Amino acid sequence: MIANHLARALLTAIGTLAESVESGWDTERTGLNTLEGIAYLLGQMNSDERQEFRDLLEQVAAAEPERAEFIHGLPGALGLDGAS
Repeated sequence: MIANHLARALLTAIGTLAESVESGWDTERTGLNTLEGIAYLLGQMNSDERQEFRDLLEQVAAAEPERAEFIHGLPGALGLDGAS
């Protein structure tokens, strides 16, 4: 279920960012590690879940046109364009 993948990815981001603030970590390394963790977790989605994720991103992009270009680029940036 896509909600499980999204929740785990969100928890990874929140947990890492919260810990980095508390610990004073190198923000560049922390950001890169967080993105890699999110990409790994979302990469576990099957092809139907990836399509559902892309559909959700389309809805968000339509509602937030100022960020639409960034949103449209996320699947590729996270390595989710290929088959699972």
